[in-house]
Amino acid sequence: MQTVERFLDTSQVHIRCHEVVPCDDHGFLIIPPEAAKHYECELHGTNGHRPVTTIIAADSGPPDLAEVLDALAAQAAVIEETSCYEEWAAQMGFDPDSRRGERVYRSERRQAKLLRELLGDEGYRTLLWEIERL
Repeated sequence: MQTVERFLDTSQVHIRCHEVVPCDDHGFLIIPPEAAKHYECELHGTNGHRPVTTIIAADSGPPDLAEVLDALAAQAAVIEETSCYEEWAAQMGFDPDSRRGERVYRSERRQAKLLRELLGDEGYRTLLWEIERL
């Protein structure tokens, strides 16, 4: 298995993070409450596609690119392994009748699509299935 550091050596992805106070205005549906600080992180590539934006919780300063990619890959892998909202909800612990859960699912599908566009098909598959998780 390849390490995320080796994957990053061959990718052209850059990160920009800044601390945020989590609130509903950010438009993120799940904000992890367990850490003291939250960072809005944008991943950019050289291909001109839209950036991938997420909020990451951290206690020790802004997360690095490897941490953010690992979190995004974990979310995208669940999306790729499930074929519909009901399957995803069962795996993630959401009520299959939950409107909020369905909004989270659609948001994560869009984010997985943006990540695939940012990395390209081969890079996306490599990140999801051939990289050691942190």
